[in-house]
Amino acid sequence: MSVRVRDTLSGELVEVGQDGRVGIYVCGPTVYNDIHIGNARAPLFWDVVSRYLKSRGYKVTFVQNITDIEDKIIVKANEEGVSWKEVVDRYTGSFHERLALMGVGLPDVEPRATEHIPEMIRLIEELIESGHAYAPGNGDVYYAVESFPGYGALSRQRPDEMRETEKGQTGHKRSPLDFALWKASKPGEPAWESPWGPGRPGWHIECSAMVEKHLPGGADIHGGGTDLRFPHHENELAQSCAAHPDHAFVRAWAHHGMVTLASDKMAKSVGNILDVKRAVELHGRNALRMWLLQSHYSQPIDYSEEILDEKRRSYERLMRLYRQLSGSTASSKLSDELAAELRERFDAAMRDDLNTPEALAAVFEAAGRAGREISARPEAALEFASLREALEEVLTVFGFDLEEEGAAEVEGVRVRYAEEPETEVLHRVARREHARRKKDWDTADRLRDELGAGGWAVEDTPEGPVLSRR
Repeated sequence: MSVRVRDTLSGELVEVGQDGRVGIYVCGPTVYNDIHIGNARAPLFWDVVSRYLKSRGYKVTFVQNITDIEDKIIVKANEEGVSWKEVVDRYTGSFHERLALMGVGLPDVEPRATEHIPEMIRLIEELIESGHAYAPGNGDVYYAVESFPGYGALSRQRPDEMRETEKGQTGHKRSPLDFALWKASKPGEPAWESPWGPGRPGWHIECSAMVEKHLPGGADIHGGGTDLRFPHHENELAQSCAAHPDHAFVRAWAHHGMVTLASDKMAKSVGNILDVKRAVELHGRNALRMWLLQSHYSQPIDYSEEILDEKRRSYERLMRLYRQLSGSTASSKLSDELAAELRERFDAAMRDDLNTPEALAAVFEAAGRAGREISARPEAALEFASLREALEEVLTVFGFDLEEEGAAEVEGVRVRYAEEPETEVLHRVARREHARRKKDWDTADRLRDELGAGGWAVEDTPEGPVLSRR
């Protein structure tokens, strides 16, 4: 079976994977700073897509590049008085660390721009030979936008409406819209030898070269943020289609919406960012996953403390039900029906434009129906083995950590635990915390002793009490 993806270029649903293979290319980070949670949306989402496709038997090649040479990297290195390679190594490590904190795996292929200089040079030479690029003689090479009639189709703009995306510092550009494929080196900058003299590649050419090398049949899906649609992806499309007009470059463009904070796009340039590491500390990776996946990838998504608190509570409710089913040894008719329906709806949602919010809605509906049955008949908690297996399958594809500690909010106190306690135990912990806040140490000590007599220990932390079995 194939998967349908809404193609940004045509606006139509495009089928991919008919032959059981899916090649995905996603624009990765320019490594000059720590990533924020807005930057994390693309790698997390495409990691989930890759997990899903592989779980359904597709042979997936997921490519996500690292831009390791670019103006921002050079500026950062100069500001700190270090080499550009030191900046690249530091922030590539930071990127990987933050992916791990989010539970995001690495792609199948993670190419770096500087590892593909020969491929970029060859592609530039082909563009010059075909009349789509020119070298004015100063060491630069530019793409001639007017040579490609389809320019602007991806971003739905006419060339006469476009803004100049690269200022012509040398004055050698034929048109303000032309963009650099190769830049002559300046003193102190990293440089590679080329037919036009020492220099370095422009930003856009790297992705065209890497798609061609690592997905030689073309990318079935090319992902990236809506902010990359123009000029980056528009330029990629123009380069690749001009150089190889008879070769498939991308079958479906899939652009994800931006993360917004206080009605503005989250961006380093304006300082309204939340580092991934801090976000995980504040909310936990599961709440962040729930937040990102409960919105369709193509839509913008708002961040606020209140929204993340709601997502955390939502996930904790789901985990309480999952733990209730963990001891199930049999499967009732209802369990089998819910499991089959969940798998069917999950597949249908993911095959229809990778609709993670619809897939998660199916999870919560199945969990809700099981929870109502258990409330009416507590012994039913042992009769949901098949549903537990289906939930585990779906939640694992989504990358949730099913072993993470649980938590509950009781009397205004957030209590964390590894093994779910009875309601009365939670209330006792909450009353003890209120007593501690009032410095009523006698009451706090008495409640601690009562918990200890019941086989529970309480650890007091800045984030609230943690309950564990003694």
